Amino acid sequence: MSEQAVKDAPSSGNSILMRAWQANVTRPGDKVISFSPAGSEGASSDGAAPSLPQRDWVSAIDLVQEAAEAIRISEERAVDLENQLRNVIAQAEDEVRQLQKTIASNQLLLSQAEDRARRAETRAKEAETWLVRIHDAVFTAFGSKTKPETAESGDGGQDTP
Repeated sequence: MSEQAVKDAPSSGNSILMRAWQANVTRPGDKVISFSPAGSEGASSDGAAPSLPQRDWVSAIDLVQEAAEAIRISEERAVDLENQLRNVIAQAEDEVRQLQKTIASNQLLLSQAEDRARRAETRAKEAETWLVRIHDAVFTAFGSKTKPETAESGDGGQDTP
């Protein structure tokens, strides 16, 4: 990209980065990223090559292995939990099916009981109708033959011969 193109480009994040990169192109080593600590740049005070800090590679590998083991254990636990969840879901589905069957049978029993109750109410009404008719028949057939005097003399409390 030319300098003119960089100047004409809108001032976006990319153009700012390009300008910064182009400004440093002439300096040697600017395109290399150093991962060494900040204090180790350049030569040491005695003029010898910079000494790199000693790394404990065994500890790093141990940490990586521990992390891998923790991940493996977490994955196994997740698999166990998934299996438990599947079992719980299967049991819940079985219970739902059982409850649905129970509800269906109870609804059938309820409808049969309601039908019996309606029939019983019908029979009770018929029985009441017949009782009223018998009562009316008894009083109309036998009521005129009773003497009102006998009823009045019985109220006096004395026996008449």
